[in-house]
This record gives sequence, C-alpha cells and structure tokens, in this order.
Amino acid sequence: MIGGMKRLLSGILSCLLAIVSAAAAQLDLTEAENGKDILLDQGDLLVVHLSSNRTTGYGWSVKSSKPGKLKLAGEPLLNQAKSSHGLVGAGGLEAWTFRAVGVGRTRLTFAYARPWEKGVSPLHVIEWPVTVRMK
Repeated sequence: MIGGMKRLLSGILSCLLAIVSAAAAQLDLTEAENGKDILLDQGDLLVVHLSSNRTTGYGWSVKSSKPGKLKLAGEPLLNQAKSSHGLVGAGGLEAWTFRAVGVGRTRLTFAYARPWEKGVSPLHVIEWPVTVRMK
C-alpha cells in the first residue's frame, strides 16, 4: 500500500515537473531595447510595453516583415500610468503580446502615428529583428 502511494506521488510529481518545464517562457521588451536581436523558442511569449498617449491621437501600430512567425495574442492593452490615474489626457503604456508560432526570422516594427494622417511620417519607429527557433 505504501509502495503504491509512493509510486503514485512520484508519478504526479514527474507530471508536474514536465508541465512546468514545458511552459512557455516570456520575454518583456520596452523602447530601451530598440534594435536588439530577439531570440525566441516556438511557443514563447513576447510582450512589448510602449509609452503612449492616445488622447493626442497618436497610437502604436505593428507589422511583421514575414507573417506567420509571431501571432498577436489578444488585443493590445492600454494601462494608464499609476501616478496619473484618472487624469484626463494622461498617458500610459500599451502592452502587445505575441506568441512565437513559426520557425524563422522576421522583423517586428512598431510605428507611433496618427492613423488618419496619410503621407505623414510616424513620430517614432521601433524595430526588432526576431528569430524563432524550434523548441
């Protein structure tokens, strides 16, 4: 009876360790890492945090040079800065979450612009070369 319990507990522990080790890693980026080479394993999460003030009409848009390598996981989140919580016109952070889905290289580009201003250069551009490798 005790030997059976030990084997059962050992099996449960082994399964839990396998689940934890198989969990995806997460890499957080900010504007400070602009241009840095990014290396991800398939299944990893990439979260990009960018300063933003949507009340000015500016916002971030994103594109990938080779679709199918990174997949946007949900809608971007906009969080107002804690020090200015509740203040009209206050800025905050946009958080964009991607999952690495396809093996290969791509370039992830963010542009900070007013979407209705056609033919006007973005106020700010951030790019990262991203490599996704097989896990």
